[in-house]
Amino acid sequence: FKSSEFDVPVISIGNLTAGGTGKTPFAVYLGTFLFKKGFKPAIIMRGYKGGFEKKGGIVSDGKRITATPAQAGDEAYLVAQKAVNIPVLCGKNKTESAKKAVSMFNSDVLILDDGFSHLKIKRDIDIVLVDFNNPFGNGYLVPRGVLREKISNIKRSHAVVYTRCENGNERDGLDIFHARHVSEISLIIPGSGESLHNKPFLFSGLGNNEAFLKSSGDFGFNVQDYLFFEDHHDYTDKDMEIIFEKAEKSGCDSIITTMKDYCRIIDSSIDFPWDLIVLDARIELYSDKFDKFIMKRLT
Repeated sequence: FKSSEFDVPVISIGNLTAGGTGKTPFAVYLGTFLFKKGFKPAIIMRGYKGGFEKKGGIVSDGKRITATPAQAGDEAYLVAQKAVNIPVLCGKNKTESAKKAVSMFNSDVLILDDGFSHLKIKRDIDIVLVDFNNPFGNGYLVPRGVLREKISNIKRSHAVVYTRCENGNERDGLDIFHARHVSEISLIIPGSGESLHNKPFLFSGLGNNEAFLKSSGDFGFNVQDYLFFEDHHDYTDKDMEIIFEKAEKSGCDSIITTMKDYCRIIDSSIDFPWDLIVLDARIELYSDKFDKFIMKRLT
């Protein structure tokens, strides 16, 4: 297989498993960190289920978002919203997106989202994210398990970051780091009825819905009931009817979902019976050792 090589550093963020390990918030963290250090990073994504996935496109030029959620896909649009000053490009052909980033935006660092198995681009730093609470599932490959590759292939990486690690006493080792997800309310969409935000109904379509349910409880919400969908689920009017029906039966006083899910209904004119609370998550590392590792590798 031929691999394209670039004159600028390429950093890949990936994982060994199917399901959410936090690649999207980690890409935002890394891009923001590099920008503050004086670099001009660009984030290269696939734009899964977006209109740009096949033909490629620019989601953000670093100054403004130039695509809709339907064009960009939920994850790329979410990254473009949060990664201020950083161009975001998406498309199945990541090599072409990377070339555009360098030629159009003079990017001097390329961040490949979900790039560990994307061998068409040579990388200088390979970062693998591992869910601290469920590192490798049952140890088997898809479809028997959740592994995309054999566990031994982690030796290709230059660093491993354990995410969703709630124990700050975990010690960072040589090229092994620990991070946690910090939940925060991104916005609240007013509903037509009275809402108290104490007993919400939850719905989500993520790679790891259970993790979102747990983090919502840890945040302080007394979740009455929930409805899970597959990752990147496209919500229909019928889906929303089912959500509202189940929410009403639960006796909830509000509804919560993720920013990633909200990106898939943002263009719809939905009248919510209760307030919709949109939760988001950011990555927080327990020490500055990862930042120092990145800077050392780049220099």
